[in-house]
Amino acid sequence: MFSLNSLALPLRNVMRNRRRTLVTLITLIVGEIALLIFGGYANAVVDGMQTGIVQQIGHLQLQRKNYFLLGTGSPVDYGIADYRQVMTEVERDPVLKPLVQVVTPLLQLQGIAGDFNRGVSRTVAGYGYVAGDQNRMREWNEYRFPIEPKKIALPEGQSDAVSLGIGVARTLRLCDALAVPNCPKGEPTARSSGGAAMPDDLGALSEAEAAGARPAADGKPRLDVLAATANGAPNVINARVAAAESLGVKEIDDSYMAMPLEMAQQLVYGRDRPQVTSVVLQLRSTADIDTARARLEALIKARGWDLEVLDYRTLFPAYDQTRALFASIFGFILLLIGTIVLFSVANTMSTVVMERTVEIGTLRSMGVRRGGIARQFLGEGLIIGALGTVLGCGLAVLCALAINSAGFTWTPPNSIEKIPLVVHMFNTPDLIVGSVVALLLLAAISSLLPAYRAARIPVVEALRHV
Repeated sequence: MFSLNSLALPLRNVMRNRRRTLVTLITLIVGEIALLIFGGYANAVVDGMQTGIVQQIGHLQLQRKNYFLLGTGSPVDYGIADYRQVMTEVERDPVLKPLVQVVTPLLQLQGIAGDFNRGVSRTVAGYGYVAGDQNRMREWNEYRFPIEPKKIALPEGQSDAVSLGIGVARTLRLCDALAVPNCPKGEPTARSSGGAAMPDDLGALSEAEAAGARPAADGKPRLDVLAATANGAPNVINARVAAAESLGVKEIDDSYMAMPLEMAQQLVYGRDRPQVTSVVLQLRSTADIDTARARLEALIKARGWDLEVLDYRTLFPAYDQTRALFASIFGFILLLIGTIVLFSVANTMSTVVMERTVEIGTLRSMGVRRGGIARQFLGEGLIIGALGTVLGCGLAVLCALAINSAGFTWTPPNSIEKIPLVVHMFNTPDLIVGSVVALLLLAAISSLLPAYRAARIPVVEALRHV
């Protein structure tokens, strides 16, 4: 362990050849900045991805067992009949109540949407929401991204309205009616695109459903939504299309349809008891997810519910894949920078030992032991490493502040919307501490061999060195 007195001489020696010291410091500083900026950028991408997922599907979902694995093809077979009781239990639970921000039901279904009189239709993935709860969920922004909450396009309090993904709206030729951007001109007509009228039996259902429906006062188009009920019979609902929105991912935009929960339940269950496929929980903080999961599992066991708890990482596997990708890239960058730092500091310290061979012999002849010589050179390496990492951290912080305030945007892979480009260094102290310790340790390791060689030089040979 070094004292202040034992570090005074190494510090003075470090400043003897300022040019060489400066070059080595620049290597450490640039390496530290590169690690922190890329690490902060990777954290921001992962945090942004988590924010978007949690805003859409929550932190946790309660589902019937095996719905996640088998229910996509037939969601009505995995409905939760007593979902209201489940929601009440969760909202009143003394452990969960302070952790949970939103508890809301969700009904997913598969169907066909179209205007069969014009011969246009397409399959859709339908989502039955409580619009007010969804808007509250979209306000979640734990990592304080510089973005405004984007409300769901599904209007609150309008039981006959639906919203579409912009890809669905384009396919159904609703570009002008819904002001959908980037629609190709000269698109084919329904007849030339192979559209066909609705079959007679389903047409009768549609006409019966729409018989009492008045044209929308705001001029919005209407569509027929066809789905199979829980009994296997076809059911059609005529709905007003309120708006089209982008979910940020083209594949989702090309199949997305949101509707009020009551409309989805009527479409799937008719006059039977309404059910949902999931109870969605959004927490106030992601850090509470393990506590909330453990409590939910205890409630499920105590009440005997045929349910399981799934978190957003299970529901959206691409999240962990993205984290692993950035972790591997960061590890590769750390390896490259570490190699450069290792050889740079080692080369500097080896040159210092050669230049000060006579000085080493003089110190040894005055009674300084080998351990004292080794500690002196090791101390010089540590001082260079400490100066480089501290200055690198300071400059990296300034760079991060500049990037975060510059207002840069970028378009992530598999997305069609630009998001703010920011660097998250300050909410991940492990990144700063880890990078500093790593480079400081490399500087110390780089100094070990030169220090050992300096300590092993014979006194007589060192005094005769020219």
